[in-house]
Amino acid sequence: MSQLSDGARELAPSHISIRVPWHDDCWKGTVCASPCLNASCLVLKNIHENKNDQKEKSIAGRRWDEIGPDLLPACASERGAFMAPFEYTRTLKHPYFGASKLHDHFEPTPYIHAPYSASCIPFRWMLTAETDTIAEEHGIGFQHELEEKITKEMGFGTSWLQTRRNQLAMLGTFFSAIRPKESLCFFYAKQTPLVEDPRRIIVGIGRVVSVGEPVEFNYAKHWKEMHRSMAWERNVQHSIRPDFADGFLFPYHELQELAERDPSIDISDCVAFAPESTWAEFSFGSELVGHDAAIAALLVCSKSLHRIGEVLPGNWQKALKWVDAEINRLWSMRGPCPGLGSALTAFGLSNGSLIAHEIGKSQVEAHAEWNEDPWPLVDQVFTDPSILGPVAKRSISATLREKWQLLPTERKQLLQLLSRFSLTSAQATRFFQPTERTKVGITVSDLDIITNPYLIYELDRGRIDAITVDIVDRGMFPDQIVRQKHPLPTPSALEGDDDPRRVRALIIRNLDKAASQGHTLQPRTQVIQSIRDLPLDPPCPVDADLLAIVESHFADEIVKVEMGDGSPAYQLGSLHAAGKIIRSTVERRLKGARHTGDYPWNDLLNQVFEASRRLDSLPPEERIQEESARNEKACALAELFASRISVLIGPAGTGKTTLLKILCDLQHIRDGVCLLAPTGKARVRMEQLLGVKGAQTIAQFLLPLGRYNAETGAYLMSDSPKRKGVQTLIIDEASMLTEEQIAAVLDAIEPPSRIILVGDPKQLPPIGSGRPFLDIVRRLSPSDLASRFPKVGSGYAELTIRRRQVGEKRDDLLLAEWFGGESPGPGCDEIWDKLGRGFDSPTISLQQWDTEEELNSKLLDCLVKELGLKSSADQLGFEQSYGGKEINGRCYFNQRRGEEPGAGELAESWQILTPRRGSTSGVDALNRFIKESFRSQVREFALQKWRQIPKPKGLEGILYGDKVINNTNKSRKNVYPEDGAMKYVANGEIGVVVGHFKKKDSKYKGLPKDLEVEFSSQSGYKYTFWNSDFSDEGEVKLSLAYALTVHKTQGSEFGKTFVVLPKHCRMLSRELLYTALTRQKEKIVILYQGEFYDLREYTDPYYSEAARRLTNLFEAPKLVAFREKFFEEGLIHKTRRGEAVRSKSEVIIADLLLSKNLPYKYEKELLGSDGSRRYPDFTIEDEEMGVNYYWEHLGMLRDPNYRASWETKLEWYRSQGILPLEENGGANGTLVITKDDPNGGIDSAAIEKLVTKVFAV
Repeated sequence: MSQLSDGARELAPSHISIRVPWHDDCWKGTVCASPCLNASCLVLKNIHENKNDQKEKSIAGRRWDEIGPDLLPACASERGAFMAPFEYTRTLKHPYFGASKLHDHFEPTPYIHAPYSASCIPFRWMLTAETDTIAEEHGIGFQHELEEKITKEMGFGTSWLQTRRNQLAMLGTFFSAIRPKESLCFFYAKQTPLVEDPRRIIVGIGRVVSVGEPVEFNYAKHWKEMHRSMAWERNVQHSIRPDFADGFLFPYHELQELAERDPSIDISDCVAFAPESTWAEFSFGSELVGHDAAIAALLVCSKSLHRIGEVLPGNWQKALKWVDAEINRLWSMRGPCPGLGSALTAFGLSNGSLIAHEIGKSQVEAHAEWNEDPWPLVDQVFTDPSILGPVAKRSISATLREKWQLLPTERKQLLQLLSRFSLTSAQATRFFQPTERTKVGITVSDLDIITNPYLIYELDRGRIDAITVDIVDRGMFPDQIVRQKHPLPTPSALEGDDDPRRVRALIIRNLDKAASQGHTLQPRTQVIQSIRDLPLDPPCPVDADLLAIVESHFADEIVKVEMGDGSPAYQLGSLHAAGKIIRSTVERRLKGARHTGDYPWNDLLNQVFEASRRLDSLPPEERIQEESARNEKACALAELFASRISVLIGPAGTGKTTLLKILCDLQHIRDGVCLLAPTGKARVRMEQLLGVKGAQTIAQFLLPLGRYNAETGAYLMSDSPKRKGVQTLIIDEASMLTEEQIAAVLDAIEPPSRIILVGDPKQLPPIGSGRPFLDIVRRLSPSDLASRFPKVGSGYAELTIRRRQVGEKRDDLLLAEWFGGESPGPGCDEIWDKLGRGFDSPTISLQQWDTEEELNSKLLDCLVKELGLKSSADQLGFEQSYGGKEINGRCYFNQRRGEEPGAGELAESWQILTPRRGSTSGVDALNRFIKESFRSQVREFALQKWRQIPKPKGLEGILYGDKVINNTNKSRKNVYPEDGAMKYVANGEIGVVVGHFKKKDSKYKGLPKDLEVEFSSQSGYKYTFWNSDFSDEGEVKLSLAYALTVHKTQGSEFGKTFVVLPKHCRMLSRELLYTALTRQKEKIVILYQGEFYDLREYTDPYYSEAARRLTNLFEAPKLVAFREKFFEEGLIHKTRRGEAVRSKSEVIIADLLLSKNLPYKYEKELLGSDGSRRYPDFTIEDEEMGVNYYWEHLGMLRDPNYRASWETKLEWYRSQGILPLEENGGANGTLVITKDDPNGGIDSAAIEKLVTKVFAV
């Protein structure tokens, strides 16, 4: 190890994480083979800002050592060639050269990258906001006053260390922990094309071979007082080689190719995600990885290697043996108390980690064994700190020594227990200090924690820095030698690998994970297998017999419930309680007395509609439709008034808000209305359409009532006082709500007179637990719903007739119906034919693409056409399309002034949607493409020396005039004007950056630095976003919004939408496509990859996300196995032959045909003589009789639109020579027509007689 510089300290041996970008050729020192197709690397700021696709395309595949420093790709500064077997040189340029006089003498400095190395930068250690904490923790001689002096001389602030002396002190300390031949290096990526997942992905592990010397910048001239600075990079050479002799790379590129060849293969199980408990260690470029975290990462890698071996040939056993050997070695390095420093800090030492390090050094110098218990020495140090030298003597005061001596035995036991876990100082303090426990709602005693150490995990769940179960588990099960020499004392000691305390914690972990995937319970068999599959050492050998014993230890944390077949299942206690509140509320209100009142509902509706749509002025057919629509609304309105609990459902344009406005305008209802919505946009739309002020997001409403935790985002039930005075509770966009959210709202209010949930259950289920709105809709739905009109029952009101534009049959909505989960009308298959054959529709347009480059070109053409731009270079026209105002050839973005609308109000005039975040067809790449195409002039304006707007902000380089979205629910006091402002911005609110713009006559001194945003939902107010809101590692508060994921746009409507649909995308589901196809008010442009007809596959119930969720809100779930997946029986119709169909009637027909040995095909494409396509319900090609039969089953013939649709399809059959059975068939086939009875049922006996008669079977 090189000599430490002034102020640096030597740390105990550790390991290092090294962030790398995704590279399509395995990081071996070449330019990407297809640079334009690599969008995953854009997640790193340097690459996002500096990548030049066209330049890299011109040198694609070439070796870096052949092209010279000037042509190196942007990923060269981000370790994009850590597997290069050769040396190459990169030129470093100080970022402040040209911006600060102090840096004028800095020259470009060559930096030599050694073969098989990575230039590591520990960014967190260079952040001024972190250095004081790090320096105090490790006893580094950091001189803060030097940074203050330099900052003052520079003339502007900075977030980074600037002085050579402090840089060497911090970097020297960091790299002192990296020991060649001893430390491991973990290479990880923040984003890859393999999966859509925010977790870090480990791409390879090796051993550190060497650590390079620090490099100082070159200077044009030298003088005594000149400012000097170090390059932060240090070369770390590693041992990974293609032969896997001492480390390995995961075969992610081969897995990617495998999945491309066979899209049915799910490779996500083969990906090695950095453990949840190691988020901090796998952040900020490079960070120290402790032995405990390294063991956790190796266990995860071992699991992934086993799974890879099942799908991909290779010598994975060699890698597995290496991992196993390293795990054994690291256990010996970990020792018995990896959390000693944090425990001492929790006790009261300001630099507990430093004292723990000194204790460790003392043990080494005394030739103690690696597994020596440090606590006897701790006790000696508190008696005489001088035995550790001057550092301990300064740190441990007489008061602390006395505090230690008087500390009760139980408190010492807790401290010693905490030291067995690899906790941070904040985590240890949270559990050691009783007041800190109380502050965060942890109400157990010291003895409770000592008795069950797994409570440290159970009670910390949901926190931002939560302690994970694997951290506790490794503390309870360290190396066997440690367990034998230093066994846990009673009552902490476990009775074995299957101790009930351990099993309970692991079940909770499984149920938590399931809840994040949408399930509110899990079958016991699934829980057992999930625990057995966990990367634990030792494994937890659970089985049904063991769980029968453990169940008595569940307490209130886990509730045993049942599946629909009576088999046992488990549910989190919190979700069980939430479900109980919802269920009780619905059931009791259904049985309650109904509200009475004599209101002329039809007259109230006529008053609303007659002004714009007089019945006597409409043509006869339209008048009939209009009368039906008003009748439907009147019946629904009467039910909403009368019922104590009701749902109001229907797609956009059916008039749901009209009904709510009439209801809320009733005099005795008006004053007691509470309007809630999950998103800020939905909240504002409620206010605007209902004409009622005071609507809130659910988070806003619950926060002051103690039922929403703004820090963790958790929705809670509480004993805090309830909201009084609510008479009518209306929740809009209810399909977005989790069970916890609905339960928290119901728990937060005194029982109101009526509760109305509004939404469209066909949309995406919520991000989180359950599908409560859909479950409530199913519970309230009348059994004969299919045959009813209007579709109104007790607590149920469904609007079906769209009256947004009279007489219009919208093709975009016809297509959307296919993905709504219900059987579309009999003639709805015509839309596939029309669109597939290039039919020009005013509401929908199709554009096909194959390559990502073609996607960009087609998208650009569509934007030009639909936004009315002059050309693809019309930046001014583009900016005007979402709120910019042109003055003298430049666009300005202003907030509302008086009657003049602000830019934010037009932010939702159009929107690009995509299911993905990563990949070249994802949000990140599309936003970047839009910025490069239409915002380059503003970027140049923002980089001028005497600029009038802020510099680009954050990873995406957000600029003045950019369209943006807010990503958090957060109170914000920095708003102008303050009067009347909500001072709160909800997650999902979309707006435009309208400042800071410094006018020439501005009195403001200095250059603009902060962004000011006007949101469409808060017109006339601009919120300030600071530099701290844009973090490379933490949560980004503001993002670009030209393109958004479909999930992000749920609850929003836009004028026009441009929906990008890549093929073989695992994010696609039936509900996602329905949601994507219903966001537009005017027109949708679908840019699809592959064949348009392939999208029809996603209308299959197999692709239903809601049906895959296990919930028990009103009844125990009954599972149906279908193509190796499980679905809720009530949400999928499965035939005996194993296919999913669209209705119960179709199940009956299919099973009957099967029972008669008649081979049929379900919805087989029928190609007409003119090239048109239709999809009969069933096709029976009877070779023995020489006749093709086409079977159509009809439902709602009482509906005029349905009947008209069927008559159109019947005419098509006739035109193709296919005639009904009653007409003895036609030359090209016989059409068999059956119908539901008037009650919406099907006469099975009559159908069987028909089959026997027609097919002679």
